[in-house]
Amino acid sequence: MWSFDGLLEIIQSAEVITLFRHIHPDCDAVGSQFGLKNWIIENWPEKKVYALGNEYCDQGNCWPESDTCTKDIIRNSVAIILDTANEERIDDKRYEAAKTIIKIDHHPNRSPYGKQQYVFERSAATCEILAEFFKQCEGQEVSQKTAEYIYRGILTDTLCFKTTNTREHTLTIAGWLSQYSVRIPDLNRELFEITMDEFRFDAMLRDTVITTTDGRMAYRVVTADEMKDWNLTPSEVKNFIPAYGNIREIEIYAIICEMPGSDPVTYEGSLRSKTVTINDIAERFHGGGHANACGVRGLSGSEVKELLKALHERISE
Repeated sequence: MWSFDGLLEIIQSAEVITLFRHIHPDCDAVGSQFGLKNWIIENWPEKKVYALGNEYCDQGNCWPESDTCTKDIIRNSVAIILDTANEERIDDKRYEAAKTIIKIDHHPNRSPYGKQQYVFERSAATCEILAEFFKQCEGQEVSQKTAEYIYRGILTDTLCFKTTNTREHTLTIAGWLSQYSVRIPDLNRELFEITMDEFRFDAMLRDTVITTTDGRMAYRVVTADEMKDWNLTPSEVKNFIPAYGNIREIEIYAIICEMPGSDPVTYEGSLRSKTVTINDIAERFHGGGHANACGVRGLSGSEVKELLKALHERISE
């Protein structure tokens, strides 16, 4: 399964490497990006490595700011695209100018792109893939900083090792990372502790949850006015989706956000399930992702209703 044929040689021969991630980045996207950047720089300090992206990952507020560089730099670089299933979701479109494009990802490879592709769909996270790659590269160092970037991505994409894509290798590679002095309790607090205001917002979401008549699906549509009142962005609101994940009776749950300032009004959301596959439904509504964790965007009000109906019908199927 784990063949990285040619990847190390590509990295070793490149003078300039640019690293790209998807829009609305999560911890796996930025963890793989900064983990790979740090690993390259620590082993080949003469290389120029740029982690690029226009949006910041909110979760944990523990990530570095993105780098900046000119299009000329990108044009002379090897571009590695991380955790991004299709080209439409790549954050910085300047990647197209790179002389070589490499894809490293764990989503279903329905939209292949790049000269080389290292896609492992059974992996729980792109960070899991990179950890295995680092492990196979004998003679290269892995620092605590690199290991912690990568561990964050695995921890969050598996919801603390609770998702169905958590496999034996996921736990084994997390254990392998821990030998590099990963601060496991500290990272858990850093990523999952919330402020009192966030706690109150979480309580509001729980109190106002909407459930289907059979009690097997839970969701909440959060309005732009509500987000303004709570001083939260749609990206931050969607981070609260685990609030519905621990309800025993619930199989599918979702948080849908009205996009502030959109005209006409549009919505985007996060979708989760415990066991049933839902990413094919997300793909029908301008989105995609993992079998049990995915997202949608650019929906009209009528499409939101259609989406919720399709998700509920999937439970019956």
